[in-house]
Amino acid sequence: MSTAQQQQSDPVGPGDILTIITSKLGEYGSNARNNIADGVNNMTARSWIRLVIIVGGYMLLRQYVIKHSTKVAVRKLEQQEAEEKARAQGEAAKISPNDMRGLGASASAAPDQLDDIDADEHAEGTGVDWGSRARVKQRKFLREMLEREEQRRMEEQDDDDADIKEFLVD
Repeated sequence: MSTAQQQQSDPVGPGDILTIITSKLGEYGSNARNNIADGVNNMTARSWIRLVIIVGGYMLLRQYVIKHSTKVAVRKLEQQEAEEKARAQGEAAKISPNDMRGLGASASAAPDQLDDIDADEHAEGTGVDWGSRARVKQRKFLREMLEREEQRRMEEQDDDDADIKEFLVD
């Protein structure tokens, strides 16, 4: 038996797997370090200016994009809430008191339709149907979460402004 066949037949132990994983992670780390060092060392003045413009633009525009997307999300939630409220009021007007008691369909149904009603009583829904209260709670939770996030960002921005003023004023 040759050594190659002997190595293939030997099972790989847990220690060997850990050694392989650590060596691969070390190789990836050294490759990343070398690539980053080469990239920074080979940058021209134009590349540095481009990088500063991109990072600065991101820092300046990020807060405005987040505020805009928050406002759009809140508007969309309010619009959905208004539509559902209008739909619920329309449906409430269509329901008679007998329907709410469960007497409406069986009292007005013909005898041959009673079998269909019984079959529908044992039917199961396939989709997730949230009640109106659950939808309202979810919308309220999302709105509060967005407001908290916006408040946190405003406080963070105030802290950043204070730090900048500290360094600018001698």
